[in-house]
Amino acid sequence: PRCVALFAYDAQQEDELSFPVDAVLEILDQAGNSGWFKARYGNQVGLIPSTYVKSIDEHNTCKFNTE
Repeated sequence: PRCVALFAYDAQQEDELSFPVDAVLEILDQAGNSGWFKARYGNQVGLIPSTYVKSIDEHNTCKFNTE
């Protein structure tokens, strides 16, 4: 699924992904309820905070655990 960035994010760790606001990211893995997705932006892959993105695909939604 694809998501659009609601906010810009600057990576804090080596395995995280930086992206600007309105970036379109491809979600590769929504593993568990960690609050992080594995995503691709351009030719880079890394972790992104799930609360920073929303789905732009009609049939696949980016979901995060709000509990």
